[in-house]
Amino acid sequence: MYHVNRSWENPVILPDSQTPWEALAAFNGSPVKKGKYVHMFYRALARPEMNSGALMSLSTIGHATSLDGIHFNNYEKFIYPEHDWERFGCEDPRVTKLGKKYYIFYTSLSTYPFTADGITVGLAISRDLKTVSEKHHVTHFNSKAMTLFPEKINGKIAALLSVNTDRPPTTIALASFRNEEEIWSRDF
Repeated sequence: MYHVNRSWENPVILPDSQTPWEALAAFNGSPVKKGKYVHMFYRALARPEMNSGALMSLSTIGHATSLDGIHFNNYEKFIYPEHDWERFGCEDPRVTKLGKKYYIFYTSLSTYPFTADGITVGLAISRDLKTVSEKHHVTHFNSKAMTLFPEKINGKIAALLSVNTDRPPTTIALASFRNEEEIWSRDF
C-alpha cells in the first residue's frame, strides 16, 4: 500500500503560452512510473485555430517526465488527432501498464460542435513511453473514462468505463476481454 500527499507545489503541470499546442491549459494528468522517472500524460489545450472548418481550441495529450513526480520537464505532444474518430480532439488520458505495454485510453472527439455520438474512447499503445506504436478506436457509442486494471482478473483483461456520459443516465461499466484485440473489436 502507498500513501499519496497533495504537493504544496501545485499545480505540477502548467500550460506554456509560447507553445501553441498547450498555450491555454494543461490538466487531467495521469502518471505512471517507469524506472527512475515519473511519466505524466495530460490534456493540453491549444490556442483557438481553424480545424476542419471550425475555429476551436484543440485538445491533445502531452507527455512530460520527472525524477520526483513534482518537477516536470521535457514536455512534448504525444497523442494528437490522426483519424476521423478523433479529428476534433484527444482528451483526458488514463495510462496503465499491463505486461510489457502501456495502454493509454483517452476521450476521442469526432464531431464539432461536440455531440454525444461523437464522444467515444480511443486507445494508444506504447512499449517505451516515447512513441505510440498503434492507435485504436475502442467504443463506437458515447463513452469516456476507460481504464484497465493493472493485472488480469481470472485470466482476463478487465476495464472500467463510463457509458452515456453525455446522454444520461450515465452507467459505469466493467468489461472483460479474453485477449487484447477484443478491446477494440467492434464485433465484441
